[in-house]
Amino acid sequence: MGLPQGIRRRTPGLRREEVAVLAGLSPTWYTYLEQGRDVSPSPEVLNNLASVLGLSVFERDYLLNLSSERPSPQPAAKVPKSWRSLVAVAEGMYPFPAYVCSLSGDLLGWNRAVPDWLANFGNLSGRERNLLVWMFTSEEAHRLFVDWEDVCRHFIACFRAEVTDWRTCPRTGPLVEELAARSPRFRMWWDEHQVAGPLSRTHRMRHPKRGVIDVRMVELLHRDPDGAVRLIVHTPVREMPRRLLAAQAC
Repeated sequence: MGLPQGIRRRTPGLRREEVAVLAGLSPTWYTYLEQGRDVSPSPEVLNNLASVLGLSVFERDYLLNLSSERPSPQPAAKVPKSWRSLVAVAEGMYPFPAYVCSLSGDLLGWNRAVPDWLANFGNLSGRERNLLVWMFTSEEAHRLFVDWEDVCRHFIACFRAEVTDWRTCPRTGPLVEELAARSPRFRMWWDEHQVAGPLSRTHRMRHPKRGVIDVRMVELLHRDPDGAVRLIVHTPVREMPRRLLAAQAC
């Protein structure tokens, strides 16, 4: 960071005064900000702080969203009209799991490969038909995802980043309370305040017939006048034999 060397530190990281100087702020004003006093940092100040603290692009956006008065996008209650054609294509042609959920994780639609690879979400009740609830409370999810912990923590981080204003999303508060009561793991990881965004990630899935498979998970976030939704697609990293693909497409 270009600071003088030779200063003994009892704990790692920057001191409050150093963060303030590097961000171009007075230590007193920055202390007020840390203490949650009634100060109004500008976007420029927050961008400076994000750079000094080494925040990721998703953490930076989260910080700016929290400080703004713009309401968060409303989670969609159904698949937006603009995406119905895409879901129809996935339903008829895509041989691997693809599903659409709201920002709160409520499952809105999925293709025919989902029951084979994941679960028959249609058999779940309304409250249970939620991606986060299923991941944290279902033994099936824990068994299917070999790196279950990494996938769950990523979902939590995306959930926190996408739903920044609880006042405009009545579903968020009760959902967090329910998951915290039902899952100690969720409660612990939620309290870590990690933030992430939709990315292409690789994880391992335990398919009931094909064994453990490396799968790439691609997430697409879509904001629409009808509400915001997320499309999640799973694709095996290694190309599967054509005869298997043909069998799944039939």
